Amino acid sequence: MIPTPEFQLSPADEHSQRLVPPAGVVLRRASGYLELGELLLEGEAPAPPTACRLFARALAELNQLDAAARRDAAASLLEGEALRALGQWEAALPPLTRAAEAKPGRIEAWMGLGWCFKRLDRLDAAIDALLRGLAAFPGQPILHYNLACYHSLAGNVPAAIEHLTRAIAIDDRFRDLTGSESDFDAIRGDPRFVAATSVTV
Repeated sequence: MIPTPEFQLSPADEHSQRLVPPAGVVLRRASGYLELGELLLEGEAPAPPTACRLFARALAELNQLDAAARRDAAASLLEGEALRALGQWEAALPPLTRAAEAKPGRIEAWMGLGWCFKRLDRLDAAIDALLRGLAAFPGQPILHYNLACYHSLAGNVPAAIEHLTRAIAIDDRFRDLTGSESDFDAIRGDPRFVAATSVTV
């Protein structure tokens, strides 16, 4: 019998195979770190140090992917969400944009873009992102609700009332959120807001 020659890996290849797991494994690990970190977040407060370390671990996992895999919609969304959670809103925009454009039906990317643009004081861009999300995901109440918030902050009361009314019509639970939502403080005394948020007996 002719002996089968053994395939020898170079030290560089051996190192690469040892350190770089399959893309699916990388994505699952990154997603796990992201989800654990998000459990530690409290509203609008900055991420605590433990959460920041988990988000950094998620990004470190994604850094193992090659350039093509990192531009995939799933990887881009994870990268954008980790950067957003770290408060790196400008840096989060490119990966979130890639994710939204590659998979328009993924609401998380549009929501993430709106979140970042709002905190960068770019309300027009935040509104545009959520309108694009609504076009891809019609009838989604959270998009209508956030659009109401952004229009309220921008001083566009009719648009704020319109989107708030739609959100509540689709899911009445959004009515309960308005009482503590500071984005509506500027229009809280407006009769149209009162009418939209009042419970009909």
